[in-house]
Amino acid sequence: MVTFTIKSQTARVDSTAVFILSRTTESLQYIKSCSFKAIMTYDIFNESLGLVKHSVNEKVSIKFPDKMKITSSGDKGNRSLWYNGKTLYCYSFDNNTYASTEAPKSVIQTIDETSKKFGIEFPAADFFYESFIDDLKAEQGTLMFLGKTFIDDKECFHIAGKDKNKSFQFWIGTDDNFLPIKMVVVYTSDKDKPQYEAVYKDWVINPDFSDYIFEFTAPPKASKVKLQPREEKK
Repeated sequence: MVTFTIKSQTARVDSTAVFILSRTTESLQYIKSCSFKAIMTYDIFNESLGLVKHSVNEKVSIKFPDKMKITSSGDKGNRSLWYNGKTLYCYSFDNNTYASTEAPKSVIQTIDETSKKFGIEFPAADFFYESFIDDLKAEQGTLMFLGKTFIDDKECFHIAGKDKNKSFQFWIGTDDNFLPIKMVVVYTSDKDKPQYEAVYKDWVINPDFSDYIFEFTAPPKASKVKLQPREEKK
């Protein structure tokens, strides 16, 4: 999850940009369920090579208010997360191990709590927060609508902004649901200026999910391990 804070001595907030992002947030607040794929790339500094691109692909299924499943593959390993309204399970395909933790009673609360406590990242999480736009406007920073463009033949609204630590861009679909299509963040306060990019595709709105798909069953010979808090990770 990427958290945005807007602070600038020359604040500029474009009302069109606010309107578009507000429609995105509102659209995601009222859906009953959704699924999408997220293709993410991010930079990690290497002493010999400088910034090196890494990637992870994730498939997300959510049934509001309290069901979620995420399957991930890429440079961070191959894993799945299951949330059934009571417990969050994390399974590693690479090690055949799983961990669990008691979770809050909603998807958003679970994303918020587990990302802070365990450092687990959730794709597109920011757009699902009801306070997303209010937080942007409250900080009175730079947020601009740049017009329309295309991402993979899909027409999008292009929005950009910055704060003292980062610059960011959003591409939002022009269809009725105003769904996020792409996001780029550049951490400008870091001397190496690493980037994070996420492309969101294959959105399906209000699919009829069975609760069964959000229940985790440990595979044969899988070992249970402890889910380590963020401060204990090396």
